[in-house]
Amino acid sequence: MSSIIAYSQVVEAVLPKEAWDETFFSLLSLKSHLQSLPGWQRVDVWAQEKSSEDVKVLVVTNWDFPEQLSSWVENGVTVDAILRAMQPPPRSLKVNYFEEIA
Repeated sequence: MSSIIAYSQVVEAVLPKEAWDETFFSLLSLKSHLQSLPGWQRVDVWAQEKSSEDVKVLVVTNWDFPEQLSSWVENGVTVDAILRAMQPPPRSLKVNYFEEIA
């Protein structure tokens, strides 16, 4: 029998390489903040150099329950909000939500 073990926000973005340092440290700061929130499980950040000008970033934030994820999205500082605040801004940004089933 399968069960749901996490509710996730998945953010995929392509950033100008010149925004990467600020983005990386901003995401580290967010992770530090999220550790204090109820239901937060983890944040995984993957980055891939796409060209001499771009970095592709994939950020997965996992929560115990959908209500906790929803509350964070509605009231907190989210990954996509941080990425949108970067200068220069992302070339592309996609946000999806998933349930991890084990």
